Amino acid sequence: MATDAPQTSALIARAAAQDPDIRAEVSSELPGALSGEAGDPVLAALVRLTSDEEAYVREQATFALGQLAEVDGPDIRAALWRRVDDTDPETREEAVRGLAVRRDPGSVALLAALLDEPTAYVQTFNAAAVLGDPGLLPSLNKYDPADPGVGEALAACDPAARERRDAAACALLEAVCALLPEAGAALYASRFEANLTLLLITPGRGEVTWDADALLVRAGGDARRAAQLAAGDL
Repeated sequence: MATDAPQTSALIARAAAQDPDIRAEVSSELPGALSGEAGDPVLAALVRLTSDEEAYVREQATFALGQLAEVDGPDIRAALWRRVDDTDPETREEAVRGLAVRRDPGSVALLAALLDEPTAYVQTFNAAAVLGDPGLLPSLNKYDPADPGVGEALAACDPAARERRDAAACALLEAVCALLPEAGAALYASRFEANLTLLLITPGRGEVTWDADALLVRAGGDARRAAQLAAGDL
């Protein structure tokens, strides 16, 4: 949520502080002040920090831009692409993950390269799940599906698994509509998340959402039971 104008101006001013520790700290605060409007000076300050002379400031700013700021656009992707060849390996990784969660097709090979390194982090598996590209399967298949994030990434990148997931979600939506005909219901996917979200709009509760995939897991894959669980949650 954007802060008020004086606080925002002060935050932008601190982004230009001589102390790199302050610049790194501000990098993590800037996403919370984004307005979402064109020409947002907060976004411009965050983008500038991704090119900071200090590696740890660049890494923090690239992480904030890539993972914390759920905004997209040509300028944002261009800033992330400038960092994929950074001399700092952690900054490079954050740039690749930031592009992947924006489903940038050019990030597939870069993310596969991260997965092929001796150590891959859960954030990389999460980014693979959001990107959901079958081209990542050869790299993902080397990992244990039981490891954190791996199973989700494998399911998201496997076309057959995605088809089954989508069919189950559609069955859930139909079951919810049949069980709660007075409620408005919809399924949607966020650009920055791998899972589908179930949205219900009810007269008494307004908008209520569930992770559709998690709801189906709770119900053992039974769409009708998942709909009953959602109704019970209300």
